[in-house]
Amino acid sequence: MRTTTFRRKPFLLGAGLTFLAGFAAATTLHNFDNAPLVTTFAATGATVTVTNVAGASGNAMKLAFDLTAGDYAGVGLSVQGYDFTALGATALRFQYRMTGPAQNIEVLLVDGDDANDGLSDRRQAVFAPTVDGAWHTATLFQANFSGVQNNGNGSFNWREISQIIFVVARGGGANGTGALHLDNVEFVSGGTTVQVLDNFSYDTADVYFIAGSQDPGTPFPFSVETDNTVPGAPAGNRVGRLDYTLSPANNFSFLVRALNANLLAEPRLHFLCQGAGANANLEIKLVDIDNTYYIRRLSDFTDTAGRWRTLSLPPTSFEFNGLGADALLNLKRIKAIEFVLARGESSSGTFLIDSLETRASTPIDKTNLGTVLTAVATPINPFSPNGDGRKDDFFVNYTLGEAARVVFRVFGLHGAPVRTIEVGTAAVGGQSLIWDGLGDDGRTAQNGMYFFTLEAEGASGKETFRHVVGVVR
Repeated sequence: MRTTTFRRKPFLLGAGLTFLAGFAAATTLHNFDNAPLVTTFAATGATVTVTNVAGASGNAMKLAFDLTAGDYAGVGLSVQGYDFTALGATALRFQYRMTGPAQNIEVLLVDGDDANDGLSDRRQAVFAPTVDGAWHTATLFQANFSGVQNNGNGSFNWREISQIIFVVARGGGANGTGALHLDNVEFVSGGTTVQVLDNFSYDTADVYFIAGSQDPGTPFPFSVETDNTVPGAPAGNRVGRLDYTLSPANNFSFLVRALNANLLAEPRLHFLCQGAGANANLEIKLVDIDNTYYIRRLSDFTDTAGRWRTLSLPPTSFEFNGLGADALLNLKRIKAIEFVLARGESSSGTFLIDSLETRASTPIDKTNLGTVLTAVATPINPFSPNGDGRKDDFFVNYTLGEAARVVFRVFGLHGAPVRTIEVGTAAVGGQSLIWDGLGDDGRTAQNGMYFFTLEAEGASGKETFRHVVGVVR
């Protein structure tokens, strides 16, 4: 059985699947709000320097070049082994601003054939940028990367993009000094409500996994097998298989799968599973970009008597488990998920996983809730209070069965109050309120998940509706 390492290189910047209804789904590779790990290079006689500057939104990277005595200069951005295929991506999109003499920009995608990228295969796209000092957006589709540089195994691996290289090359004989600013480098696709992180259609050699046990001498093999028993699956469906043996000397075994997930925009982790044999506890851990861990524990779970089960877990059902740079889970940058099988019974078993996905939340539309508060709907969730005129406000439409005093409250995930809106006494029938994303302190809420409550107190008593709202600025 073939095995692969989880990472050939340390994690750098994480990112996630950005989806909002009406927006294109995008995986942000670098938004330069954090300094990425970069490598600069230049032809003999040319020079290049890289600095962080103000960009189109937040920070940007400035590539200052001098091609007076050399033909090219560039920068390589290390990324996490992004799976272009599984993301359903169709293009690379970025914003740029350029000054100086007209030059060509070459963009290369590097696959992960080699630990140091030197023996990796590459795909190249070339375009002539607009050089006017203003910000522009460039979109390079997969077909645009037609240039081939086979330095590795000769087959470009779209499932493992390890580096993106930007090269400024002399255009039409022009030379001299100039600058290229880059911001918001993304893989993009059409708007889809489900982003498949792994459907196990590819061999383990093609994706990032690591499997292990507390006892190094106890094997914990991970394999990809054909299984046609998954409900609704096509013939030849493939699943991930874990074979485990738990004992007093080996209390747990684990599987780590590298992800690039945004559980803020798509706040539900969804997968199918089936198990037989020893009934182990299942622990599911989410790991963000600064190595903060949150966990969901399911006791005596893995023996499903041969039946496939569906799990759909919101991030609010996970609890803090391990400290990274902070105790807050960065839902926009979930870099890995861990499946841990912990000893319940000391014996062996098999656990199967299929269709690991994140799923977008659906607008809330609840009816027949109670006597006082009879219905609640939130047509835009998550919302984006950034002042661009699109989805800037969170609307709560509700129906009262009798006149009632109404209060709307927003809390952080750990219960810290964020905003209170005293509506006052509202009449029977349909009503609406708006939260503009501001807290009681006048500051705009940070990206993240929040709880909100809608309280309605009438003659028949007090009724409260509680749900989650996402902020994506």
